[in-house]
Amino acid sequence: MNNMERIKKILIEQGSIGRENGKAISEYKELTINDGVTRPAGTDRDKNTRDYFVDLCKKNGFDPFVDIFGNIFITLNGSNSDLGKIMMGSHLDSVVQGGMFDGAMGVFSAFEVLLRLKESGYRNHRDIVAAAFTGEEGSAFHQPMLGSNGFTGNISKANLWALKNRDGVDFKSAMQRIEYLGDSEFPGKPEYYLEYHIEQGPVLEEKGKEIGVVTSITGQCVLSVEVNGIQGHSGTTPMEMRSDALVRAAGIIAMIDKIAREASKKYNNHSVGTVGELSVEPGRFNVIPGHVAMKIDLRSEHSDSLAYMKKKVLEELETKRNGVNIKYSIVAEVEPSIMSDKVMDAIKASIKSLGFSSMEMPSGAGHDTIPMSKIAEAGMIFVPSIKGLSHTPLEWTDFKDVENGLEVLLGAVKNLDKN
Repeated sequence: MNNMERIKKILIEQGSIGRENGKAISEYKELTINDGVTRPAGTDRDKNTRDYFVDLCKKNGFDPFVDIFGNIFITLNGSNSDLGKIMMGSHLDSVVQGGMFDGAMGVFSAFEVLLRLKESGYRNHRDIVAAAFTGEEGSAFHQPMLGSNGFTGNISKANLWALKNRDGVDFKSAMQRIEYLGDSEFPGKPEYYLEYHIEQGPVLEEKGKEIGVVTSITGQCVLSVEVNGIQGHSGTTPMEMRSDALVRAAGIIAMIDKIAREASKKYNNHSVGTVGELSVEPGRFNVIPGHVAMKIDLRSEHSDSLAYMKKKVLEELETKRNGVNIKYSIVAEVEPSIMSDKVMDAIKASIKSLGFSSMEMPSGAGHDTIPMSKIAEAGMIFVPSIKGLSHTPLEWTDFKDVENGLEVLLGAVKNLDKN
């Protein structure tokens, strides 16, 4: 079995874990909307995926280390332990009814890089580490990037362990139950961090590029908004006497779209605004809505454009119309993460040596690289997603593209090891 066939086999096998039907899918044409992968952190399906990864590592001579946040690490020791570590990583958990590549491709490719280095007799100077971080998706404990935020110190052990999932079980208990709560921290922090990931968007496919070199990960501002009007009879209340919460909410939604488009044009960058969560009460066709709750998601690759959108949205929320009252709060803010020039140069040199087509691009999605970029020089490698789809059962990346990106990752690691 050659290297490409091996990583393909691994991804197909792990992809069956968390599917309701347990089906192993090897080709895009086999995929249906009913073939979603569901692996929230701390669940039996999460445990089964972790077990698969750990068994794979042990069978190939690696000794997995599980830390106090449930993160799993394997290390290829270098000749000079005084040099800073190189770490590659991503996550094994998934959203509900997601795909088999998001996160998992990066973890198993990091393992494959270590295995190829080992098999080839490569003599690395630095320790090279592969990491599987806990709970990146936030599909269980309401917060994303749990393991990487714990590892980097962005959240304390006490606060992380106390987080409760949707069933009211705290993080510590959930990880103990699946036997993935270590008793110590992983020794040392990396000097360099790389994450290999599917794009999760349509740009690479649309542009006909094989590799994406990530320049930044977008910052984010999430607002929770309540719009309160006056509930009433839809047939007897004249239009000029209404305080319709949904009409006001619809105006806000349209304004979000307009503000994001303005920011993209004004700053010539990737700026987006979305309202994807909406609750209308009482939710009856013949009743004027009295209450609407929604979440606003603002993202941009640059701080100035994110601040611009936030300011404009807050101004809009402060504007009173038609007797409707609005309450809001900012529930999350994350500054954009800028990728390291040194790591991007190592990735670009690898791409050039391999002859792949590529482009620089921001990431509109969050990744474990966000907290990791606060403690290490970080970078990301993207490969195309078919039709730009992710967080859906129809997520797919061609295995040839997986191998292309893996080769780039391998070359980038070697380039950084020489520094």
